[in-house]
Amino acid sequence: MKKLLHFFWGQTMILVIVFLALVLVISSLLFGNVSNFLRLGTRSTHGEQAAALADAGIDYAIYKLNATAGNWWGDGQETQLGETGSYFVSVSEKAANLRIITSTGFIPNSTSPKAQRTTRVEAYIDGQVISFNFAVQTGTGGIEMANSATINGNAYSNGSITGSGSSQINGDAYASGTISTPDPLVTGTKNPGASPRPLPSVDYQLWKDRALTGDTESTNCTISQDTSIGPKQYDCNLLITNNAVVTLNGPLWVTGNFSMSQGGTTLKLNENFGSTGTAVIVDGTISLTQGGTLLPTNATPKGYIILATTSTLDPAISISQGGATALFYALDGGAELSQTADVVSLAAKKLTLKNSATLNYDSGLASVFTTGPGASWQIKKGTYKYTK
Repeated sequence: MKKLLHFFWGQTMILVIVFLALVLVISSLLFGNVSNFLRLGTRSTHGEQAAALADAGIDYAIYKLNATAGNWWGDGQETQLGETGSYFVSVSEKAANLRIITSTGFIPNSTSPKAQRTTRVEAYIDGQVISFNFAVQTGTGGIEMANSATINGNAYSNGSITGSGSSQINGDAYASGTISTPDPLVTGTKNPGASPRPLPSVDYQLWKDRALTGDTESTNCTISQDTSIGPKQYDCNLLITNNAVVTLNGPLWVTGNFSMSQGGTTLKLNENFGSTGTAVIVDGTISLTQGGTLLPTNATPKGYIILATTSTLDPAISISQGGATALFYALDGGAELSQTADVVSLAAKKLTLKNSATLNYDSGLASVFTTGPGASWQIKKGTYKYTK
């Protein structure tokens, strides 16, 4: 009987040992799987963090392109974001209005990375489509031309066109009302009784939103020395004076009035805009009565500054004694040109040209602004991808 008990006891111990061995093997496998899961989970988390850092680099590049009118190619160094990781971003030019942005995110840094992801996108200038096919286009207020006033280009009025004292339109004249005789002299064809034509539109909010991507100024609103501005909001009356040469890098929104004074005072568009342009939106009046010049780019065709006011006053725009090589909009108000005023193209509810005022049309505008002046840089759809 004892031998039998010993036999069963021995068999039981063998079974227990085998069972424990199986438990240990299974536990080992489970712990291994858990360890692998945790390791892979950590690796996956690091990868996602690196991808997020790469995306942050893309966002930063878009901001810098808008802040510098496209003249930014990277900081040339790694940017650390807290203790999590860093990114390195660079920009190259694919075309005049197209940039390639490459951004790599590192966890925790590029020296000893546990994970890294590289993102590549293309960025282009997004803009409002604006067609400008006439030297001047007015609403129901019409066009009034005084002695020796000249329009070099076609004119279109939803009202009447009246002239006196050797005033002249060197082009075709269209009016929904009448066109006076003998002045203005029209070297092309006179077309009274023409159908009303809608004025060009301006998406004021689009440009204001673009301006708000920069900072806001409400106290230092007089610029009297050479500088660069934009995108920016001026919550005040903005004056550029003292022969300052100011480079415009992006849209402006002026909640008050905008004015320039002294003949050498200049607002010029950054050459990086190429054949595109940007806008200055003014809620008050625009005055260039004491001098001041606005300059386009030197590209072929040129890129221009658009000065647009939301004011309903007459005049909402006043220009004299200077060369204003820009496009002007007073769609709800009047515009007045006097003395030696010279602008490229203008749209207003009403236009008054006083003695010897001249308005010159740039024939390249119709094609340039049909494609739209640049508002801001943004990611081109379909180009976002991870390269590694």
